Amino acid sequence: MKAMIIVNNGLEECEALVTYDLLYRAGITVDLVGFTKDIVSSHNVRFEADKLIDEIDPNDYDCLILPGGMPGTKHLQEDKRVDSLIDLFVETDRYVAAICAAPSILIDKGLLNDRKFVCFPGFERELKPENEKAVIDGRFITGKGLGAAFEFSYLIIEQLLGKEKADEVLSKIQY
Repeated sequence: MKAMIIVNNGLEECEALVTYDLLYRAGITVDLVGFTKDIVSSHNVRFEADKLIDEIDPNDYDCLILPGGMPGTKHLQEDKRVDSLIDLFVETDRYVAAICAAPSILIDKGLLNDRKFVCFPGFERELKPENEKAVIDGRFITGKGLGAAFEFSYLIIEQLLGKEKADEVLSKIQY
């Protein structure tokens, strides 16, 4: 199994990196895919993307992950490459996961209409989110915010590798 986390300037770094860490511990190959190689988060944390978005083959991945944060979410939403990736993953029935403000991108595309979802309060638009930390509906996995990164990652691992592996990962980190 292979997942990509789109990283860009202004993202919430912990939503990306906690998810990366937990998926990695589960044995999932994870790439931090950036608009640029050097990334500066919304909290001025600097790190490097593994690959550039223009250099990947999206068909190599089973899951697309969109971290939140501002203005990172705005940058994701404005980028045509991200929009195309979301469309491709939906059309090919692969997982799309978004946390914090990032589910608003899926909401604005009409992808979460009549679905269970969560997001950071204020980004739900006219829809009504669930009262959970993270939820899955079909191939969409959403998380409420940084405080839900473990539950969000658990759902991704559970879908890609099964409940036993997801339980094992959280157990090993003393969650």
